[in-house]
Amino acid sequence: MPVTRLEITNRGPFADGETFGDVGSYDLVEGNAHFAVDPLNGRNLAITDLELAPRDPGGKVRFSAHFSMLQPHVPDKGSGRMLFDVVNRGRKTALSLNDAPRTTDPTAPLEAGNGFLMRHGYTVVWGGWQADVPASPGLIGLQAPDAIGPGGPLTGRILCQFQSNETTPVFLLADRQHVPHPPVDVDDPSAVLTVRDHPNSPPQNVSRDSWSFVRVEDEQVEPEPSHVYMPAGFEPGRIYQLVYNTKGSSIVGLGFAAVRDIVSFLKYAPAGEGNPCAGAIEYAYAMGRSQSGRFLRQMIYLGLNDDEEDRMALDGIIPHVAGGMMGEFNLRFGQPSKDVCYIIPELFPFTDTRQVDPVTQDSGALLARMEERGQVPKIMFTNTSAEYWRGDAALIHTDLE
Repeated sequence: MPVTRLEITNRGPFADGETFGDVGSYDLVEGNAHFAVDPLNGRNLAITDLELAPRDPGGKVRFSAHFSMLQPHVPDKGSGRMLFDVVNRGRKTALSLNDAPRTTDPTAPLEAGNGFLMRHGYTVVWGGWQADVPASPGLIGLQAPDAIGPGGPLTGRILCQFQSNETTPVFLLADRQHVPHPPVDVDDPSAVLTVRDHPNSPPQNVSRDSWSFVRVEDEQVEPEPSHVYMPAGFEPGRIYQLVYNTKGSSIVGLGFAAVRDIVSFLKYAPAGEGNPCAGAIEYAYAMGRSQSGRFLRQMIYLGLNDDEEDRMALDGIIPHVAGGMMGEFNLRFGQPSKDVCYIIPELFPFTDTRQVDPVTQDSGALLARMEERGQVPKIMFTNTSAEYWRGDAALIHTDLE
């Protein structure tokens, strides 16, 4: 199986050993999942640039991801159901289903809340899928290899967008403080910074001599590439877009394989392969909120729910408040955190059934690949009024023709 080893670094009682009805107490298990996927397997061909990944002597592509799990102390007392929480920018969200208190501290101990998921015997699993999550304690990320071309790491154009509520002189070259994408050359004459007041306003170029690529360390500005710096300050409310050449592209689409394969491992692998859930999981469901809901929509579209042995990993998928969007989850130089609504996330197709894009004349359906193989999980798309006011939620049930 693609999961070669589940490295457990910590195991202990959850919620101070609290018991949850007939299921009893739960254990918190933490560690790292190690993967080796076959780039030639048909179920992996949808992953962008996988053919450019370094390979081990057996021809496999290796990578790893953090994982955490809440498991009944006596696995046989569980319900046979797994809930895979697709982390949002490295943060756990599933225990909000238990009305657990929200926290902004990823290192804070998990709280059981009302214990709903535990009383019903769910095994709750978190696994890293996002390659640019900062290496900060408590965050769950993916360690993916870079794509390597004939001349080494890839170079190409990338776009970063910045907007602030107050005048600020510097921004990190990343979305929401994720791992930055440095420029190839800090003096790159082809780098372009534009500014506009509204998403559809015509952009205005910002003079190249009024800004620079720098490094900021202890509030000191140095000419090294990780930030963009404008001494006069980026004006509040205005939309700035920076396009420049960067070097090094993580194979971000391996995030789909990481989710698929850790779920498949926990469902199907025997105890002899190091599966702590061996024989205890019959059905697996995934839930993703906002960014991670968009990730699940794209996973559905790419048909990346079938493992290398053609088994369905997830039996049910719930993309929550994802609207009709996807994201930079399978893109060269992709920034998975980015959610600028009018740039990359609003990707055709939007509906389960086949439609024709009236602008491009492309045709497609979200479920096309899954239906072609005859392996379609049960899916619930849930949205709020916010996603409809934003404009894209209606696309999931609108006839474009």
